[in-house]
Amino acid sequence: MTSAAPSATRDAARAALRELVGRADADFHDGQYEAIEALVEGRRRALVVQRTGWGKSAVYFVATLLLRREGAGPTVLVSPLLALMRDQIAAAERAGVRAVAINSTNAHEWTDVLARLDRDEVDVLLVSPERLNNPAFREQQLPALVRRIGMLVVDEAHCISDWGTTSVPTTDACET
Repeated sequence: MTSAAPSATRDAARAALRELVGRADADFHDGQYEAIEALVEGRRRALVVQRTGWGKSAVYFVATLLLRREGAGPTVLVSPLLALMRDQIAAAERAGVRAVAINSTNAHEWTDVLARLDRDEVDVLLVSPERLNNPAFREQQLPALVRRIGMLVVDEAHCISDWGTTSVPTTDACET
């Protein structure tokens, strides 16, 4: 995997952002592109702490798109609220990001979700903290995810403080 030139990355990131928000004139807030650049160009960790509505989700959706284009595995997004998950999936779809969830309300879909992951048809897997912390999930599904994960995002820091740590070996982005 080789990264594109920084200006090409910025152009691709801006185009993805515009798809995400549905506005041809959209541009990054201060700090958004820098976080994306750290994740995509530098393959570094990023801690993004901003107010609600600033566009933290745009950072990891755009970074996911760019990383997937370079052959990276799916992003695992730990998201604490079911309503937030639904909003994030809808926003991801607007940007052309294929997002699915595994949580307590969709157990009937888990087999299909895992099959889609196996076929590399998922860009972002949203997982609730309690599912991530579930022993069966940690033993049966998490090892395969960890082997191919492109990025791990913790959306809302209280996912860690409320649910404790899990056996995931790397953290690439965190949102609060």
